[in-house]
Amino acid sequence: MAKIIKLDQHTANLIAAGEVIERPASVVKELVENSIDAEARNIEINLVDAGITEIVVSDDGVGMDPADARMCVEPHATSKIRDKQDLFRITTLGFRGEALPSIASVSHFRLKTSTDGHKGILYSLKGGAFVSEAVIACPRGTEITVRNLFFNTPARLQNLQSQSQELSHITDYVSKIALARPDIAFKLTNNDRVLLQTYGNGNLLEAISQVYGLEIAKHMLSFYESVGYFQVSGFASDLNVSRANKLQITIIVNERVIKNHAVTNAVLAAYKERLVIGRYPLVVLKISADPALIDVNIHPAKLEVRFSAENELLNLVTHAISYALHNSELIPEAEEKNPVPLPPAEEKAEEEFLDIGLEEETHFEDDLDELLRMFEVDQEEPRQYPKEELIKEEPQEPPRFEQQEYSFIEEEGERESLLPKMYYIGQLHGTYLLFQDEENFYMIDQHAAYERINYEKIKRELQKDRNISYELLIPIKLNFTISESLLLAERIEELRNLGIIIEDFGSGTYTVREIPIWIPKGSEREFVEEIINAVIKRGKVERIEFLDSLAKNLACKRSIKANQYLDKNVIDYLIGDLSRCENPYNCPHGRPIIVKFKNTEIEKWFRRIVT
Repeated sequence: MAKIIKLDQHTANLIAAGEVIERPASVVKELVENSIDAEARNIEINLVDAGITEIVVSDDGVGMDPADARMCVEPHATSKIRDKQDLFRITTLGFRGEALPSIASVSHFRLKTSTDGHKGILYSLKGGAFVSEAVIACPRGTEITVRNLFFNTPARLQNLQSQSQELSHITDYVSKIALARPDIAFKLTNNDRVLLQTYGNGNLLEAISQVYGLEIAKHMLSFYESVGYFQVSGFASDLNVSRANKLQITIIVNERVIKNHAVTNAVLAAYKERLVIGRYPLVVLKISADPALIDVNIHPAKLEVRFSAENELLNLVTHAISYALHNSELIPEAEEKNPVPLPPAEEKAEEEFLDIGLEEETHFEDDLDELLRMFEVDQEEPRQYPKEELIKEEPQEPPRFEQQEYSFIEEEGERESLLPKMYYIGQLHGTYLLFQDEENFYMIDQHAAYERINYEKIKRELQKDRNISYELLIPIKLNFTISESLLLAERIEELRNLGIIIEDFGSGTYTVREIPIWIPKGSEREFVEEIINAVIKRGKVERIEFLDSLAKNLACKRSIKANQYLDKNVIDYLIGDLSRCENPYNCPHGRPIIVKFKNTEIEKWFRRIVT
């Protein structure tokens, strides 16, 4: 009896839908790309409930006649390629003929289209099966409505994220395709609220302004270079604009938005030693190349491509952006000190506060004022001593690296030290601390030690039900993309529980008014951005796992680095705190903090003991 059978077409479509249509954003992507291929100059995307309930994409493209309109929802039916040779010179965004039948198979699907702007055709399908058709009056172009997405695939429906998260995926894609095609006007709405609108005048810098805001656009540097088969152009941010993640590096190849790890690294190479570790630029990179040099047929969603002569392209990208940075002003501007305008109800209170003068008492409670005073003193960076200063200069009492209120003293007494009793003898290369006891020689990695201390302290603070926070005299102003703003709005209460009080001022602008007291002085903006970025990207990760990961990242940023000479008293404080850690032997990432050499082993090195 034969075991192998040929699947029916509906089942095959459902399988294809599982690969191509992952979420509402996948539907928007495929429909918008079809509109672009149809030579549309105006594209509207209207959503209900982030596309979960309904997605409507309409355009003013060439439209379809009734025969093509019926054929377009059949599997592997396409107007983009004719034979296998066309796969090696793809010039359109779509080409497989999988998207529309895949979408129709998992939704209630309606297609309206016209080629002349008068007479058109309407087809309705449910789960991929035709339900009705009609001749209608219709403007030139195509309108596709997708309702009840995944109604017949409950597992996929149940695994969708929240509406804000799904909407952020859509806005992120539409923002990037609007940058890829500044000659097309895009309008995106959700529940009748306009989220993004561009005007299609062909000016990329204006499109950047409409997507990211005018202030970002002012700090963008243009670049252009070509060599061989490749041409790169676009805009890259100067050193006054950076982000906590790589998501705003947009790579566009022949007007297709793609992801490519090697190209992203080539962009970052141009900023090497110009941006601090953990900060990333905002870049719109457009690559033009002969289609024969690009393979886009390697990913179901066509998000990845392969290049011939890739090394030549990567060098060109790095050189073009480096040249633009080299010929610009690379001295970052001082942060704006003017406070963000307060809401009218708070203006008077703020004026009264500022009129008090420096010699008057503040409005803080006595206990909080004391904590802040201690905080300000205790967060000074340890002094860095060259070797000569360690000999010539009288030792000074440095401040403890951590504030006093975050010691490891437990309610029932101090935790027993897990480190052996040892004596400090020196520092090696400004990186390793050297100790000894009667029988052993020890080396401690100072960065790993600080990282462990900070990790345990920050993790403990983050895991509290609610952090102690204090009000900033000058609020921190932060700007976010549309997709980030949607996620942030959903996480306001979670941030509040972490001690960050943040308010929405509209147009992607937020102000931070209160922050946790444990954030080190001078690093407020850096830490707040890192925390917010982690929170809005959290997804479905368990809270404990998420807070642990966040604590590791923050601890690394805060810890002293290698090649920094420390005063002896600072080292004493370091070892004291390390000895009270739950695990003083490994940094949060698993690297060893301390290694031990027995005296007998050392004596063997010098042949004092012969075995």
